[in-house]
Amino acid sequence: MKKEQNITTVWEEYQKGVDYNYQQQLYEKSKRNYNFYLGNQWEGAKLSGIQPITLNIIKSIVKYKVGVVKTNTYQIYFNSEICESQEDRQKVEDICNMLNRYANRLWEKNSLNKTVRNCINDACIDNEGIVYFYADPNPNSNNIFCEQVNRTNIYYGNENDDDIQSQPYIIISFRRTVEEVKQEARENGISEKEIDLIVEDQDIEEQAGRDKRINELSSMCLVLLKLYKKDGKVWAKKCTKLATVMRDSCLDIDLYPVAHVLWERVKGSSRGQGEVEWLIPNQIEINKTATRRALAVKMVAFPKLVANTKYISNTKALSKVGTTIEVNEFNADDVNKVVNYLKPTAISADAYNLQRELQEETQNLAGASDTATGNVDPTKAAGKAILAVQQASQQPINEQIEAYKDFIEDIAKIWFEMLKANSVNGLVLTREQKDYANNTTLEEMYVISYKELQKYDFDIRIDITPNSPFDKYAIEQSLGNLLTAGHITFEEYVKALPEDSAMPKSKLKDILKDREEKENIFNQIEKTANALDSAMQQAMTEQEMNNVEQTGVNPKELNMINQEQVPVNQVQK
Repeated sequence: MKKEQNITTVWEEYQKGVDYNYQQQLYEKSKRNYNFYLGNQWEGAKLSGIQPITLNIIKSIVKYKVGVVKTNTYQIYFNSEICESQEDRQKVEDICNMLNRYANRLWEKNSLNKTVRNCINDACIDNEGIVYFYADPNPNSNNIFCEQVNRTNIYYGNENDDDIQSQPYIIISFRRTVEEVKQEARENGISEKEIDLIVEDQDIEEQAGRDKRINELSSMCLVLLKLYKKDGKVWAKKCTKLATVMRDSCLDIDLYPVAHVLWERVKGSSRGQGEVEWLIPNQIEINKTATRRALAVKMVAFPKLVANTKYISNTKALSKVGTTIEVNEFNADDVNKVVNYLKPTAISADAYNLQRELQEETQNLAGASDTATGNVDPTKAAGKAILAVQQASQQPINEQIEAYKDFIEDIAKIWFEMLKANSVNGLVLTREQKDYANNTTLEEMYVISYKELQKYDFDIRIDITPNSPFDKYAIEQSLGNLLTAGHITFEEYVKALPEDSAMPKSKLKDILKDREEKENIFNQIEKTANALDSAMQQAMTEQEMNNVEQTGVNPKELNMINQEQVPVNQVQK
């Protein structure tokens, strides 16, 4: 009874979420969705020695749809149009450009591209993809870390609302080593008496991949992070079942540091609907039909040997190739009465037709038919024509593409909130400066203060860059046409090429750089030659002036006299 009194309030709220999820069969459905996607589609079936056949159409449908959503590349842009005056707008525009570069570096540094793409996979397979952000504990660092969260490890205060920011609270469960959790508790000033309550547990039934967690190598325990809002700010508290790991702390941000993407919204549900769950019945029937056909073929589609072993002396020869079958004397006119084959039975095509129909109709209804995948020969059609075919077939997935874009936008807003909260010592940005004298671009450091950063509330938008092979092909074709027509220069052509274009942009940049270096050397030589010529001219002028002073004769007049005397001398000779 004493132990029950020590249970933390966060754990009690977590248990309410667990009970609700069991009522909705969330854990079982999640496991089943991943099993069918990965091809484990006969789990629990009573097969009686039958070798089952798996024709995994679910994976092909999921990969196609996820691939379409991922074909676009997204770029975070901070917008400066919040300012009314032109002067303020110019200043804010410079800050936005610096923040854009900072966001891109942060995105690459934390490999967020991989995390976001994994979230799209989770959303398609298991309804919802979730990512959680937290600040670097180092106060001198403005870095932001991210961690992907499984659908079975997050609990909403309102399971009927898919808007995360309107949730009364969010609880995220993590599986951590006991020593790691104890160390974190000590750093947060928790007493040793309470730290002793942080012990190993076996609460793995609700964790994703629980089948793999049965034998954990280290002492592990479940840690719960509760996020809630108070007075417009987000607060956080971290607990185990019996101990507090982090007391209630204000994060100084207005938004929950959690973003999720739903594959398809469902009214009254915070979790949405994925692609796999409703494909499972069709997948089961396709597998069963294929397995029945295989059994039927084995049973009746091949000739079977029939032998009267009473009249055969070496019965083992019946199963060997090229071996003589020795027959004893018998009162039979025909050896076929001793050894013969049953003729194969014709199999109805109905089973095959049913299987093909199920496969084709399932793919068609899922919007992933052969036509939709765009089987077009790129050598026989223009890039734009191929794009037209693909884009027409991908219209049903536009909803998921928009959801992906909104997901990135939510992430960008969370990032900016966390940057403003954690940049107490200022935020170090880089500004590009053009050195026109040397024709180079330099980067200089710019520190925006915490106070100045709090003033801005930028509009954040997401730009979409098409990134499929045919999109790149069409872009390169268009740029090549502009270059050929003389509407752009070679330098502008190289600058406009996508970074991952088929045309080797990096090599073209090297060529331009070599040209620039040679041009700079030539300009320097020309500049030096002009300086030497100018110095020689000045020296000659000074020499002539000295001659005037010594002889009293103008150098021009002396030159004319010399010119007149030259022919006379030649005549005298």
